[in-house]
Amino acid sequence: MENLTRQNRWKNSRVRKVVWGVLFFALLTLALGNLSSPKRLDVQVGDIAPRSVRAPRPVYNRILTDERRAAAAANVSPVYKRELAVLESAQQHVNWIFTEIRRVRGLTDVDAASRTQDLADRIRLSVLPPETYAALLTVDDALVDAAEAQALALLQTALGEDVYPRDVTRIKGGIESGAAPFTLDLGDPALTQFVRELVKSRIEANMVEDQEQTDWLMQRAAQEVPEVWWQPGELIIEADKPITQDQYEALVELGLVGQQASYFSWAGSALIALVVVGVMALSISRFRPELLERDSKLLLLGLIGFITLFLSLAMSLFSVQLGDGAAYLMPVALNAVLAAILLDSRVALLQSVIIAVLLGLFTTATDVGGVAVAVLGSVAGVYAVARVESRNDLYRAGLVVGIVNALAILALYLLESAPLLDWGVWRDVALGAINGLLVAILATGALPFFETLFGIVTPLKLLELSNPNHPLLKRLMVEAPGSYHHTILVANLCEAAAEAIGADPVLARVGAYYHDIGKIKRPAFFVENQFGGENPHDKLPPSLSAMIITSHVKEGVELAREAGLPQEIIDFIPEHHGTTLVSYFYYMASKSGQSEYVLEEDFRYEGPKPRRRETAICMLADGCEASVRAMRQKSHLSHDQIEQQVRKIINDRLQQGQLDNCDLTLKDLDTIAKVFVKVLSGVHHARIDYPGQQKQAANAGQSQGQEGGSPAPGEAEEAVKHGDLDQQRTGESGPRA
Repeated sequence: MENLTRQNRWKNSRVRKVVWGVLFFALLTLALGNLSSPKRLDVQVGDIAPRSVRAPRPVYNRILTDERRAAAAANVSPVYKRELAVLESAQQHVNWIFTEIRRVRGLTDVDAASRTQDLADRIRLSVLPPETYAALLTVDDALVDAAEAQALALLQTALGEDVYPRDVTRIKGGIESGAAPFTLDLGDPALTQFVRELVKSRIEANMVEDQEQTDWLMQRAAQEVPEVWWQPGELIIEADKPITQDQYEALVELGLVGQQASYFSWAGSALIALVVVGVMALSISRFRPELLERDSKLLLLGLIGFITLFLSLAMSLFSVQLGDGAAYLMPVALNAVLAAILLDSRVALLQSVIIAVLLGLFTTATDVGGVAVAVLGSVAGVYAVARVESRNDLYRAGLVVGIVNALAILALYLLESAPLLDWGVWRDVALGAINGLLVAILATGALPFFETLFGIVTPLKLLELSNPNHPLLKRLMVEAPGSYHHTILVANLCEAAAEAIGADPVLARVGAYYHDIGKIKRPAFFVENQFGGENPHDKLPPSLSAMIITSHVKEGVELAREAGLPQEIIDFIPEHHGTTLVSYFYYMASKSGQSEYVLEEDFRYEGPKPRRRETAICMLADGCEASVRAMRQKSHLSHDQIEQQVRKIINDRLQQGQLDNCDLTLKDLDTIAKVFVKVLSGVHHARIDYPGQQKQAANAGQSQGQEGGSPAPGEAEEAVKHGDLDQQRTGESGPRA
């Protein structure tokens, strides 16, 4: 008892949920951390690489980017602007030189040698011989004036145009040679040489660099150079080759060298894992809180997710050969298909989206387009398995996933304006279609494994259990044919009612097939299998009869477990009776004169009460079918009589509290009643009395009347089944629905 209490506490405690959360967090952190932190290298710049390393994700190459930007800036031609002050300064200098010449020429009281020296000191043209300076003092004034005019004209010609630094030598050469347009006509060789040297001394570039504009252009040119990145799968370092500075920086960024980078990658992986586990926990608690109460369901959900993640990572190994196309082979939709069938479609879709995002973050083969294709394929997979009725439907789902993948990939290439004649486009489209086939094959192979390992009841499993050739159903049909016929009718009622209220019609129908398999042990003790023979209950005390009747539940559970039936099906066996009272035998025991020794608990089924809508529907269908069939044995039934009896049985179960643990509403019960009446009216419809039948019916009535208060063979058990004849015999009256 203490162990059972501890188990219940563990099942309902928050500690259990926290333990599962920590476990999934640790496993996911370990997986993501290993993806983000590959095997590290103990190397430095210039060392020989012990192995080749490819980029697992885009890696920024700072050094190569800086080199290319510097080269782009260096290739920018300087911007020049005209500097007018160059010509003005040269002209002012020529004017000053000739002013000095005139001043020195006017010093007549000074000897010629002194004046010549004074003039040479002021002009400072070392290339001129002393004779040239002496000639400047002796030529006519008119010739000096002509020399000044031609010097200014020559400057205007030379510096009046754009003169770049590269042009200075050419212009000086033209002045020296006297070629047009730099010709001089002074008639005095010495004066001509003086003018040429004077003008040449003032020739400089008047187009000076605009440093501000040039710097702006260089900066813009550098900015226009795109960043250099190692793309996923690209070789960063090659084995047996020296490691350069940029390669070393890439290794540091990847966390392959240096402790700090490794710690950061693990911390990031842990943070992402925490977010993923938190989002999944909140979503499950909102969409399917019952999953949190079943350890096996949580384990199954995690197992499906990790298997899908690892299979997708295995497919990423083809990234070197297929490039970006490897992402389209990742079977992310496998998670969606399996989790939707085995657990819940909304949880399946959310987990598939998370897996796609994680692959986009941590693998080299998946980009934004690959994530989008994986998400769209998962959505298609979830909706494709909404109604799975055979194993072939899994291949249909795979076909849908493949078509959606192919169309999504083609759409991505169209958005990028890719040439449709490129074989790579159609290769990736084909990979997307193959992905769907791969999902179908993997799901078909994995589904039976998960069904068996975790005892999950899927629509496919239910369809297999509904096969009449199942050993238990065959035994029921052969050894208890009346119960088998009753089972078929109850199953039809359950399926129709479940579909009408939005419950699981397949589960309701298949569960009803097995709800009475315990009657295989002692079929003769149940009225539907007596076929007018002797009723063995007539020779037994009521307490023993009640024990035999109620034991078919326990025996049915044992048979079901021996046959390996899922728990969801086994639940139909005890819950279709709940804790109802075997009222007929309880009444008979009370009349025996030892009522003080009769305990009501000894005449009740052990339960439990129905805990889900499908088992509750089976309880109601079982009682209604048996009750209406018993009434049919006495007379023809009208539609109103059937409806009255159906609503009476449903109302009795409601008043007894048998439906307290399931989520059936009053509206659901009204819908169930209408469906039961419609189906039962079709089964027990009125028939025409053929000639001679009236007499047979009268004789049968007289025979029955001669039996007095003693129940007809098997009639007592029929009363046990539905409670209606109990009330007819005991005078009880129940409320009507």
